[in-house]
Amino acid sequence: MEKLIKIFMALSEELSIRIVKLLTKKMCTIFELVEIFDEPENRLEEILNRLIQSGIVSKVNDGKYEVYFVKNTGSIFDKFAKDIVQLLSGYFNSDPLILKDYQKARSINRDELFKKKRF
Repeated sequence: MEKLIKIFMALSEELSIRIVKLLTKKMCTIFELVEIFDEPENRLEEILNRLIQSGIVSKVNDGKYEVYFVKNTGSIFDKFAKDIVQLLSGYFNSDPLILKDYQKARSINRDELFKKKRF
């Protein structure tokens, strides 16, 4: 029961759901997420940490970047989280905000954004 409560708490706000929807389509750095959602980095990190603790999101070092993604395979993926992500994957696909998020994500050049944010 505790695991399920963590999942629902992690998804209890619109921005959390938007982040999960985006991360099912594209792995993103924190810099990309700040650019896409126009939210402060510390707020996004707080949400990402809840999503990581719930078992929905993970991060990996991709060379020079840490990238976030929705976990979808392997024994580390919790069954409750998997079921909820599958449910979310089928909904909100034509929502204007979700479509805007996808469009912004496709237009971002990770290397250029990383250079701009570091200086």
